[in-house]
Amino acid sequence: MLSTFSFFGSIVVPIAAARNDGSFKGFTPRSFAIDSSQTEIKQYHISMHSRSVSPRIVLVRNFASLRPWPTKPWRSLLGVSLFFVCATPVFAQLKWEKLEQTFAPGPLDKSVVAKYRFTNVGTAPVSINDVRTSCGCTTAALKKWEYAPGEPGEIEANFQFAGHIGHQEKWIFVTTSAAPREPTLLRLIVNIPIAVTIEPEFVMWSVGDQLVPKTIRIVVADGLPAKIVSVQVNNPAVKLELREVRAGKEVEVTVTPPNTSKPQNAVLSIRSDYPPENPETHYAYAQLK
Repeated sequence: MLSTFSFFGSIVVPIAAARNDGSFKGFTPRSFAIDSSQTEIKQYHISMHSRSVSPRIVLVRNFASLRPWPTKPWRSLLGVSLFFVCATPVFAQLKWEKLEQTFAPGPLDKSVVAKYRFTNVGTAPVSINDVRTSCGCTTAALKKWEYAPGEPGEIEANFQFAGHIGHQEKWIFVTTSAAPREPTLLRLIVNIPIAVTIEPEFVMWSVGDQLVPKTIRIVVADGLPAKIVSVQVNNPAVKLELREVRAGKEVEVTVTPPNTSKPQNAVLSIRSDYPPENPETHYAYAQLK
């Protein structure tokens, strides 16, 4: 008798059935998938990343093939409970508190530090052979490399922004002696606020179009001690009109080319007073083609 529940669009069934005499039959050494168009059973290997308990599951894509349904609720609950116990983030004898962390730093922050805590839940010591990051802007460190059974540990990841903005995703690959060919992947997600937003960054006209002014909106992020000090254009034929919505924090720039009879380009330089030691200049673009 099988216990079922949904998983990634299929029906997932632990191969754990209750015998007629009430005893319990454990997991079988393989996993199977029942094809939706026929009753043929196909074998698939499902990697569990060397979990301390290695369950196998059945992926059933045809609901009809699951009949009859269980008639004793406690047996269904038992199958579901076993699956969720086995679904905890345990990889290569290490049980991780979190495999993924997300940060939303403030406008003045230059970096974030994420701490990935783990415990050796196996019966033998585990050595961490290697810790690597997906880019040079992220470093990872730990205090020791070998952990006895039951011993906790921590990997500290440091992501330096250094010009990065917006949504960022970094990875830390952890290889252990328990699974040297199956590294555990730790995910670091950081949403770095944009100091100065320019919308749109490009304004465009086509030759022969009606001459209609277009507006660019410039906004400094809240909490950032910066101001817009000037907006200049490198093409004197292009006319700029500035309207200050909030003093130093929000400006609307109206851009008007002299005519639309021939192609022209212009670059708008938007200067701020931050950071004080090296104020940033941002850019917007106008094109007539």
